[in-house]
Amino acid sequence: MTPIDRLDLMLNDMASADPLFRPTNFWDTGLVAIVDDLRAQGFDNFRAHKSALEMYVPTYASSAYRNNPASIHRLAKLIRGLARNDRVADLLLDDHVGKLQAQRDYLVFQAASRQASEPHLHDLSESEAGQPFEQHTFEERRFSRSFLNYLRGMAFLKQHADTSRLNSALEIGGGFGTAGEILLKARPRAVYVNVDIPPVAAVSTYYLKQALGDETVLGYEATRELETIDISRLPDGVRAVILCPWQLPKLVGEFDLFINFISFQEMEPDVVANYIKLVQPLTKRFVLLRNSHSGKQVVTKAGELGVFNPSSVDAMIDSFSAFELLARDYRVFGEFNEKSGFRSEVVAMQRK
Repeated sequence: MTPIDRLDLMLNDMASADPLFRPTNFWDTGLVAIVDDLRAQGFDNFRAHKSALEMYVPTYASSAYRNNPASIHRLAKLIRGLARNDRVADLLLDDHVGKLQAQRDYLVFQAASRQASEPHLHDLSESEAGQPFEQHTFEERRFSRSFLNYLRGMAFLKQHADTSRLNSALEIGGGFGTAGEILLKARPRAVYVNVDIPPVAAVSTYYLKQALGDETVLGYEATRELETIDISRLPDGVRAVILCPWQLPKLVGEFDLFINFISFQEMEPDVVANYIKLVQPLTKRFVLLRNSHSGKQVVTKAGELGVFNPSSVDAMIDSFSAFELLARDYRVFGEFNEKSGFRSEVVAMQRK
């Protein structure tokens, strides 16, 4: 099945799904542009699509660089010619492409992850599938902002829990599949399930097939008619499964880890509560979250980018009633802006 055919199948099925499993206002505002870009430009370069960079492919680059990289390079060239100062030009470029922040995140990850415990993360390198608009190279390995966000999150969990037997993960809203790439490169025999709305579910299917191998990933078309989706009975060779949200009640099995990075804050509270109610019985050991402390910006009418009622990190922690808090952090492993007060927290929890 082609990626576009898979996307169309998902979108058609979504139309009749329960509203609790369909996009809420935040994603409704961006969904059409994403689908349009995928139809017009294809999947091969999705990581450079304008809609992707705005909605589900995070970057370190400044908005000026994302919108017009050629102008920033011309300015750097002008500085080199007029001021004869390569250092100033290099600093300008590094600032706009986000290299300094990427390097800081890389060093935090490396410092935190070099312990002997598994899964071993420090020698991983990100795939170039999807033709990324932005990737930084450190020690001859490739890293995007998404890759480093998840690596730091996993390193944070490793600092506070015994992850040596971490062999399966369930994620809701996994973007283009970064967590699955990391887990399955670190532990090739592990199992990863990503539950996400289309069109992103179609994108993550494409990406993981490119990054890990076509036979490793089970697409929506193979599971959509199943009454039960049992992760203990996957076909030989399958290590990643991409589901749409309305399939979550059919999922059976046990997962060592549940992950949600950023997407809960993009949903309305009743949708988040429903997801947590469904994933909590499936999660046997750990929960790893990263979300804005106070939630996304609040809007008053449909079509504006934001949520009607924000979902806070504290509310998410409380909803995981079968789990206890291990640690939370925003200054080192998350993100903190002193001027605006914005903070994105990483939270690690363990089953009681």
